[in-house]
This record gives sequence, C-alpha cells and structure tokens, in this order.
Amino acid sequence: MMRDIILSAQHTATTTFLAAMMIFTLSGTAFASEFDYTTYASLLKKYVQEDKKVKGFTLNVVDYEGLYQERRNSSSDYNRILEQLAQFNPETLSSKDHQIAFWINAYNIGAVKMILDHYPVDSIRSRKISFLKNPWGIKIVTIGGRQYSLGEIEHEILLKRFSALKAHFVIVCASLSCPELAKDVYTAGRLQAQLFRQAAKFMNDPKKGYAIDRAKKKVYVSRIFKFDKKNFGKGADVIIPFILPFVENKEDREFLEKGTYDLEFLDYEWGLNSLHSGEQSKK
Repeated sequence: MMRDIILSAQHTATTTFLAAMMIFTLSGTAFASEFDYTTYASLLKKYVQEDKKVKGFTLNVVDYEGLYQERRNSSSDYNRILEQLAQFNPETLSSKDHQIAFWINAYNIGAVKMILDHYPVDSIRSRKISFLKNPWGIKIVTIGGRQYSLGEIEHEILLKRFSALKAHFVIVCASLSCPELAKDVYTAGRLQAQLFRQAAKFMNDPKKGYAIDRAKKKVYVSRIFKFDKKNFGKGADVIIPFILPFVENKEDREFLEKGTYDLEFLDYEWGLNSLHSGEQSKK
C-alpha cells in the first residue's frame, strides 16, 4: 500500500514537472517570435522597379498606380501586410537587429500607405495629405493594435531607442531626394550589410549624397544632415567623417579629407519617387 502511494506521488511529480517544462517552452516560443516578411517581399518584387530615370535622378521607383489598384482588393498582399502589422507585437522580436529591421520596413510601408491613402499626389508634402505639409505627424500605420506616425517611428524608435543613425539612408519618404526603396526586405541576418550598401549607394549619388565643386572649393551634402543636425551635429568636422567610409572615389576621398572647402547643402527634390512621375494630378 505504502509503495503504491510513493509510486503514485513520484508519477504525479514527474507529470507536473514535464507539464511545467512544456508550458515554459511554449511560452518562450510565443514570446520570441519573428515577423513573416513573405507578403511584403512579394509586394516589393512586384511594384518596385530599379534604376529608372525621373527628373534627372536615377533610382528605384514605385508603381503607385499598380498598388492603388491592388489595395481595392481586400484580400490583396497590400491589405494583408497591413493586417499582419496591426496584429503583430514588435516587443516579441528576439534581438536589436530584428527590431531595427522591423521598424525600417514598417516605416517604408507606412510611407507607401501615406501616398496611396491620398493618391493621386505628386509629393508626400502635398496639401492633400497635410495642409501644413507635415505628413510625418499623421498616425498612418497600425502596429500591434497601436497607431504610429512616420515621425514617431523615425525619431522615437529608430533614432532615440536604437541609435540607428544609418536608418536615415534606408527609410524612404517617397521622394526623389530621399533614399530609394530597396527591392529586398530588411532582415536581421543581413541588416548591417544592407545598411552599409544602401548608405553607400545614397552617398555616392551626386544628386543625393554628396557632390564636389573643386573650382569653387565647395562640398555639397544631403539636406538630411541639416534636417537632423541634432544627431549628426553641425559642420564639416562632424558630417564629413560620417560620409567618408562610404565614399568610393579615391580622389573625392582625398579631397574631403583635406578639409579646405566650404560645406553647403544640396537642393532637396520632394517630387514623388513614382514610376508614373509627371502623370499624376498636380495637387
């Protein structure tokens, strides 16, 4: 009798322990989840076209017209990715790089949505979007049941929380002078290489990143450095060292390192990064 009681107690303890371990394992799996980018990757492949010429720029452009037609279908990839974002909790992502990649992708999806919500427009700064030309303050994308503006994602999350300064050159404000929308999804495993690749592509474009006028001894850099002087700092002594690692031309690098020039900012073209630029209604 006593032996049966002891065996029964041991069996109960073992069962309880195994059940507890299973619960721990399942809860751990649920806690550390990753976002499935399959749908977003399909959208990029279908609607981003590489190396197109628009108003003197050569860049990746977006087929907003095609996306605008697709969004009318409630079961389309466009609407599906918005639903997935709305239901996903980014706090469950397993690493800093996973979180940075997620928020970069979320920003870019939000910028596209900003255009489509008011399409046709010729600029993200159109008064159709924001009378005060401040689209970055509009709550535009729902993530984990909460609405976010582009400004919040950029300044409060990517810059303040993660100090991801290179994100400036991968988040896309749907404009010609902005970084271009890459045709591949940003992912944790490739994030650092992707950030460097896109920053280098941006910097080495003389209409976007930097341009040198040797005759006038002037260097022109992107106005992004002026827009965010809080994080980049002011003046050539802090901006040029940030640019130098990305400069591919040897003569340019040597000129920039000498420092005998004035620093100015390139003009910023807010025209839409659209496959159909010039065809939209001018609003």
